[in-house]
Amino acid sequence: MSDIPNYLKMFPEANEVFADRIEEHSKLLFPLFTIELNQINPEWKGQVHMLQFNEDPYNTKTAKYFNEYCKDCMIGFDVIDGKYSFKTDFRYFDLSPDWKEWFEKTRTSYSHIKQKYKETGKLTNSYNEPKDIFEQIGGEVVWTQGDETPIDPDGNKMTFIAKVYTLNYTDDFCDKDIYLFYSEKFKIAVLIYQTT
Repeated sequence: MSDIPNYLKMFPEANEVFADRIEEHSKLLFPLFTIELNQINPEWKGQVHMLQFNEDPYNTKTAKYFNEYCKDCMIGFDVIDGKYSFKTDFRYFDLSPDWKEWFEKTRTSYSHIKQKYKETGKLTNSYNEPKDIFEQIGGEVVWTQGDETPIDPDGNKMTFIAKVYTLNYTDDFCDKDIYLFYSEKFKIAVLIYQTT
């Protein structure tokens, strides 16, 4: 899927994605695209955002900032007028010395691929090979590992929005599948990743 559907906006700017603390969000989270919610449910209005993120899986000290929607392999946001506000302390993303190099690879390669997209209008990797914008939009989730559908505060499954393969957006050797879910009732967006 290399053509851009009209319900997606590629590489939105930080002030279009984050509701508050824009500088803090944008240092740690990398917007891939914005998707109109009416593509998933015609009765819904607004938008949510697919992000790439690369938290340190080996820094156990960050567990003190975990909560129901921000924990191992998962981050969550309150959705405020179509923009995100991170649901825990930004120290969730603290890096151990060994992981700083990998995070920097994510940031640098994301910036490079984003710039190439702005110049060419095409999503390509560092070898100029065309890449898929997404693996899935809506429908039944195809999990890489097992079902990890997040639950809303009422105990109901959240709605699947989209799935991406991160190597299409970042050449950082930390490739994973990221799944975006949303609760319309509670205005919560959750990103989960799985690896092979």
